Amino acid sequence: MSLLNIGMSGLSASHASLVTTGNNISNVDTVGYSRQQTVQGSKGSIQNGNVFIGTGTTLADVRRVYNSYLDAQLQTTTSLNGDAQAYLGQATQVDKLLSDSGTGITKTLQSFFSSLQTLSGNSNDNASRQALLTNAQGLSSRFNAMSQQLKQQGSYINDQLGSMAEQVNKLASTVAAYNKKIGEVSSSGGTPNELLDQRNESIRQLNELVGTQVTQTEGRLDIYLGSGQPLVVGDTVNKLRVTADPADPTRSTVIMDRGSSSIDITGVLSGGQMGGLLRYRTEVLTPAVNNLGRIAMVVADQVNKQLGQGLDQNGNFGAALFNNINSATAISQRSIANANNNPASGNLNVTIKDASKLQASDYQVTVTASGYNVRRLSDNTDMGNFAFATPPSADPVIDGFSLSLNSGSVAVGDSFKVTPTRSGAADMTTVMTDAKTLATAAPLTSTKASGNAGT
Repeated sequence: MSLLNIGMSGLSASHASLVTTGNNISNVDTVGYSRQQTVQGSKGSIQNGNVFIGTGTTLADVRRVYNSYLDAQLQTTTSLNGDAQAYLGQATQVDKLLSDSGTGITKTLQSFFSSLQTLSGNSNDNASRQALLTNAQGLSSRFNAMSQQLKQQGSYINDQLGSMAEQVNKLASTVAAYNKKIGEVSSSGGTPNELLDQRNESIRQLNELVGTQVTQTEGRLDIYLGSGQPLVVGDTVNKLRVTADPADPTRSTVIMDRGSSSIDITGVLSGGQMGGLLRYRTEVLTPAVNNLGRIAMVVADQVNKQLGQGLDQNGNFGAALFNNINSATAISQRSIANANNNPASGNLNVTIKDASKLQASDYQVTVTASGYNVRRLSDNTDMGNFAFATPPSADPVIDGFSLSLNSGSVAVGDSFKVTPTRSGAADMTTVMTDAKTLATAAPLTSTKASGNAGT
C-alpha cells in the first residue's frame, strides 16, 4: 500500500462527506428529510513483522440523524393538532351562529316577547296585534334558518369524512409500499435513508387525518387506529369507507373492511381531523340541534296553550299562533327505525306530553321480550324498561314524551333512534294569519253569590 493510495482513500472519504453535506443543504426545505452524516472507519492494516501498518480510511456508513422518541412525539402532536383545528373550525361557526345578534335567536326572542308584553297592555290596538304576528313570523323564520345552517354543518361533516377516508387509504397504501421496498433493501444489508424518511413523512400526514399507533416489527412499521384496529400490517392495507349509519341515515359512519368482514370504528376513532370532526359532532353539533329544537318546541307549545285560554276580538277562544308540536306528521317522524330491523317491523310514534320536561338528547329504544328499553344517549343513562300500553294514551312518559306503535308490530332486538327535539326548530311555523284571532282577553266567568236564594 503506497502513501499515494492512503492519501486517495482520505480524499475519497472527505469527498463523500462533502457530498453528504451538500445533500443536507439541498434538502433543508424538504419536508420529512432527516439530516445525514458520514461515518469513517480505518481500513484493514498490513502486518509487517510484529507491527501493523494502516492502509488509510474508508466510508463506513452514511448515518441518518434520527430520534425515534422525538418522531413519536411529532406524530402524536400532529394528530392532536389536526383534531383541535378541525374541532375549533366547526365550533367557531356554531358559536358565531348562536351568539351573533344578527344570526342568533336571543334578539328575535326578545322582540317577540316585548311585542307580546306591549299587546297585553293594550289588547285592542290593531297595530300591536300586527306587530306581534310579524315578530312571531320572524321568530319562526329565524329558528328555521338556524336549523338549516346546523343541518348544513352535518352534511359538511359527512362529506369531509368521506374525502378524508379516501386520503387515509392512499397514505396507508403508500406506507405499505414503503414497508415492502424497505424490507427488500434491508434484506441485502442496506439502509435506505430516503425511503425511511418518506415513510415517516407519510405516517405524519396520516396523523393529520386520524390518530394512529405505530409499532415496529422487523424493520416494517405497522399502523393501528382507535382501540387497535389494524390499518397497515406489513404491506397489507385494511381500507376505510364511509357509509350512512343504519341507526340514523343523516349521519355517516366510518367502516374498516378486513377481508370478508367489516367493523364500524366510528366510536373509537380519535385524533386527527377525522377524530376532531367526530368529536365536534358528538359534543357540539348534536346538542346544539337538540337544544335549539327544544327551545322552539317549548315556546310554540306554551304560547299556544296560553292563547288557547283567552278570547280573540271575535269573542272566540284563541287559535294557535304556532304549529302544533303534536301534529300527526310530527309524531310519526321523531323515530328512526334501524335499517337492520326485521323487514316486517313498523315504527314508533313519539308524542310530546310535557314540553317543559324535554331533554336536549336523542334516545335509543331496543325492543325486548317484555316491551322496550330506553337509553338516553347524551349521558348514556338507562331510563328503564317499559311496556307498550293499551290504549296508547296510557303509555309511560319518559323525559316529557311517550312512545307507542306507529304501525304493524315490532320484533325482539329491533332498535329505534328517538329524536324528540331534533326537528323542533326546523318544523316551527307561524300558522296564524289574521291578527284579530289573537286571544288577549280573559274569558268572562260568573260565580254564584253565597246569599243567592233559589226559587
